[in-house]
Parts: sequence; structure tokens; C-alpha cells
Amino acid sequence: MWSDLLSKIHFWGWQAIIAGGALTLFLGYTTGKEYAELEWPFDIAITLIWVAFGANMLGTILKRRVSHLYVAIWFYIGTWVAIAMLHIVNSFEMPLSLFKSYSWYAGVQDALVQWWYGHNAVAFFLTTPYLGLMYYFVPKAANRPVYSYRWSIIHFWALIFIYIWAGPHHLLYTALPEWAQSLGTVFSIMLIAPSWGGMLNGLLTLRGAWDRVREDAVLKFFVVALTAYGMATFEGPMLS
Repeated sequence: MWSDLLSKIHFWGWQAIIAGGALTLFLGYTTGKEYAELEWPFDIAITLIWVAFGANMLGTILKRRVSHLYVAIWFYIGTWVAIAMLHIVNSFEMPLSLFKSYSWYAGVQDALVQWWYGHNAVAFFLTTPYLGLMYYFVPKAANRPVYSYRWSIIHFWALIFIYIWAGPHHLLYTALPEWAQSLGTVFSIMLIAPSWGGMLNGLLTLRGAWDRVREDAVLKFFVVALTAYGMATFEGPMLS
């Protein structure tokens, strides 16, 4: 790791944000925005801690001994960049007091920015980092190379490009313009391709190594996770 100090700042800073956020929410201080309920001082703190995490991660990557950047690292870099962008744009607000602020956006614009953020918070905080784990640990645990490295590259770029535009599917049959609703629906359906491609790439990596799944608890969990990932990503677009 590039900096143990940044690691400690990241860890303890995040714990402090969680504790402070839980306390202020209990006291009724909230922006009222889903997945972004914490007030503006916490938004600034989250940004600073996220920058510390990113600096440490990128510093570690830069001092690597192997020149090639494996695709699992791509997913982590993508996660950091996208979450930073989403959090900052959605958190533009006008402070009224220490624990009260109003969103910079209004009406349907606020709704659109919120669900561009909310949808992609799931995408880039709860999906891409775990896909990075998958691309590293499944081949490692199976003691086999990833089924298709080319698929993994296509999976990454297609997921990054398509996922980020599917947020309007959270606002169907609302005041959002129909063209934006239709765009979100189309991108949601397109999302099936990279998601299922990634799932199949992980499962096909186990070809000739399924006997290991019977004995290796890590592989059991990954097989279930990959299957659930594919099924969940199919269910979402179908509801759109």
C-alpha cells in the first residue's frame, strides 16, 4: 500500500462519517434525498475521505512492479472516478445552517439528477468493485485463466458506457420528458448484454474446474453471486 497514513485516515474518517450520520439522521437532520440523506458537512467529509482513498489506491497502482494493468484494476479505477463524479454533482446544495440545506436543483431536474445518482450509486458502489473482485478471485481460486480476457475488456467498457445512462427508468410515468424516460428504458434493456457477458465470463472460467466448487467455499459463493448478478440484471430491464 502506498501510504499507511492515508489508509488510517480513510478507515477512521469513514467510521466517523457513519457515526455522525447515524446520529444526525436520528435527530431528524436530513436532505430527504434517497441514498444521499446526509447534510452538507457530511457531503464535504465524504468527498475528502473519498479523495484520500483514491490517492492511496492510485499511488499503490503507480508503484506496481508489473507494467500491465489487469482488468480488475480497471473496475476499481472506474468505481472511484464514477462515485466521485456522482456524489459531487448530486450534492450541489445551498447551506442554510449547519445542518440544513436545499438542493441546487429544483423540480424535475432535481429528480433526474437524484436518480442519475441513485441508480449509479448501486452500479458503481455495489456492482463494479465486486466485479473487480470476481475477475481476480475466480481465476485465482479455480487456478485457471479467465475464460476470455477480451470479454472482460468489452464487459468493462460496455458496462461503464451503458449503466450510467439508465437512471431515468426510476422515473417512468412521471413529469420527466418522455424522450428521457425512453432513453433510460432503452439503455436498461441494452444493459443485459454486458451484464450477462460478465456473468458468463466468470462461470465459463470454471470450465474443467467444477470439481473445485464442491470443496472450495469461496468458489461456491462466487458461483451463487455470479448467477444472482445475471438474474437481477435481467429482472431490472424487464420491469422497465
